[in-house]
Amino acid sequence: MKYLMIALVSVSAFSQGRLSLIDWFAGADIVASSASSNAGLHSDFYVREFEFSAFSKIDQTFDGVLTLSHHNELEQGHAHTEVHEAFILSSQIFDLSTVKIGKFFLGFGRLNRFHRHDWVITEAPFVQKSFFGNEGAKDTGIEYKRNLPKLQSSMTFGLTSGNEFNHSAEHDHEEEAEHNHSKAKAPTGYLRYATFFELDDQKGVDIGLNVISRRDEQSHKYMYYGLDLIYKNKTGRFLSTLLQLEIWTRQLEHDDEKHTDSGAYVYLEKGINRHHALGVRLDHYIQDEREDGGEEHGHSVDGLEVEDAMSALSLSYTYTNSEFSKIRFTLEHGNGIHVEDSDTESYTRGLIQFVFNIGAHPAHVY
Repeated sequence: MKYLMIALVSVSAFSQGRLSLIDWFAGADIVASSASSNAGLHSDFYVREFEFSAFSKIDQTFDGVLTLSHHNELEQGHAHTEVHEAFILSSQIFDLSTVKIGKFFLGFGRLNRFHRHDWVITEAPFVQKSFFGNEGAKDTGIEYKRNLPKLQSSMTFGLTSGNEFNHSAEHDHEEEAEHNHSKAKAPTGYLRYATFFELDDQKGVDIGLNVISRRDEQSHKYMYYGLDLIYKNKTGRFLSTLLQLEIWTRQLEHDDEKHTDSGAYVYLEKGINRHHALGVRLDHYIQDEREDGGEEHGHSVDGLEVEDAMSALSLSYTYTNSEFSKIRFTLEHGNGIHVEDSDTESYTRGLIQFVFNIGAHPAHVY
């Protein structure tokens, strides 16, 4: 908790100075989880995440963002506090462009560009956890986003150290060094092309194409290819229809072996009014078969091990009390998992999520 103590001391120090010029934000993500015992998943009621953030203009050229976060990942059985993000950004250096330097969530896909408490779902789809971690891939480096001349399209380029990319997911083929942030063999690079279609004043579609290249500390070479799409139809002050999907493929090369894993999810939400919404999500993940010492090598993420392919169906209800607080109930059933010493290939779990924030939240993208 030392980072949180530093943050509180900093607030006190600024109270007589520039505090009025700094926007402060704090948010909490509290989850109650109950799962079928035969699947080997844990049940608990816990604070999954707490964030404390400050953002402000630094000078006439740069803005700054500092975020501390305390995580408690249930299935991984450990909690930690970290510098979540610390970066400067500017839209003044180049025309129609934004430059970001520091530690941040990498600007590709849909879920990866948002903090978890801002997601429209409680648990990340399996493909997101497997490829990018429980919350998302973040790293230290530089990102350049260029709005194309018609302003409805953009290109995002990123180059980061590669040392932290996906340190929260647990894979059977990865060693403990992954969790100690050992130095990657090469930087991580990514590219995203996005375009927006405005259907009318209330409806629009945003589509992104993504390519990511990285090499980790064990010389595993990864290539990721992804498509993300979001459609919104607004009625009055609420979203009456939300459609969100991502499709990803990961190619892994190491020791003359090549493996291709792929997955996708699609989420549809229908808003009843500005307080109540119902959602349904379909997930699918295909695991390429691996061999390790003559034995089949599975793939385990957050207590779920996939041998060949898995699919899941989630139903959710979200009550939004205001823009500062919401409650979400989710029931999820999945098939295609392997549980040690058991014949089961399915799991069922229920989730209740409480999200609230205080202070000034940064503006969201579409």
